[in-house]
Amino acid sequence: MSQIILVTGATDGIGRVCAHSFAKSQNELILVGRNPEKLSALVYSLQVHGVKVHSYVCDLSLAKETFVLTEKIRNNHPKIDVLLNNAGAYFDKRTVTNEGLESTFALNHLNYFIMALGLLPSLKNASQARIINVASRAHEGVTLDFKDIFGESNYSGWKQYQRSKLMNIYFTYELAERLNQTKITVNCLHPGFVKTKFGQNNEGLAKVLITFAQNIFAISEEKGAETSIYLATEPSISNVSGKYFVKKKAKNSSPVSYDKTIRRNLWTYTEDLLKHKFSFRFPGN
Repeated sequence: MSQIILVTGATDGIGRVCAHSFAKSQNELILVGRNPEKLSALVYSLQVHGVKVHSYVCDLSLAKETFVLTEKIRNNHPKIDVLLNNAGAYFDKRTVTNEGLESTFALNHLNYFIMALGLLPSLKNASQARIINVASRAHEGVTLDFKDIFGESNYSGWKQYQRSKLMNIYFTYELAERLNQTKITVNCLHPGFVKTKFGQNNEGLAKVLITFAQNIFAISEEKGAETSIYLATEPSISNVSGKYFVKKKAKNSSPVSYDKTIRRNLWTYTEDLLKHKFSFRFPGN
């Protein structure tokens, strides 16, 4: 049965592969990307499948822009069956968005939070909706420090990326619990180490090392997209929620990722930040 599927970070890598896979199955698509030229090219390439494709240009590292996007999508699409939060990046050098937020935190964590909460009304209108958050095995081996959540002291690009992926898992588990009385499931996944444009936004040694590692160890984009596609379309897991998947199987995430106190503190921290800094009020709140 045809579904309405929203994919962020749709123009490259896993997102692009997912978009083509969903289109081949005759699903209606809502695609979000930062680059208008790439987005237009993707929409054009999907026309061969004869499906409805809607595209939205947005810099998901900007909270205000992302929030406005959710309002626009909610108005245009009162029902959404699947939200695939896929957009993310690694920043070797510490950078700050023009809203004053550290870029890794803003894009990899806040983006997922705003998209999911902003689109809940449309997801609730589906008979059985799914929220899928692309996380990573990189979350293993780190903890959160709420006193330095923006990495202002001793910044490490890799550590900050790891923490953002841990945040994805905390967010998944907490949102799944909050929605356990609804028809919406929430799961996350590790896609594998995939040969994509991941890390190519950096310069110097970081870019060289990432490219070298990808050429030696990485799996293909098609292989990396398999678990995302599985979580979006597999009928047998329609009632499975609050899980972390690797290679299409539910696995245990790191021990610290199951700490309910930390995950609730992260939720409260994020909610307060969005309320006080941006005056955001999500539908139903």
